[in-house]
Amino acid sequence: MQFLALRSDRPLPREFEGMYVPKLDIDCYNCKLVKYFLYAPILETEYDQAVAQGEWLNAYLPKACPDHPDWLLTPDRPNQ
Repeated sequence: MQFLALRSDRPLPREFEGMYVPKLDIDCYNCKLVKYFLYAPILETEYDQAVAQGEWLNAYLPKACPDHPDWLLTPDRPNQ
């Protein structure tokens, strides 16, 4: 299941309202200027899934730096 990563300085897009719940905060360790909120789908709120998606996002953000998107969906299976 895909999680939603949203820049902390951006509003939640309307198309995702009511579909996700916040789970983790992830900072870009490259620039240290951008933080993302990692949202889990309402039906997929297990902590281990959020941690796996958070690890993927933590590795992705420095690659996207400095052109961080406002939001993105994570891969279905981040460890594959």
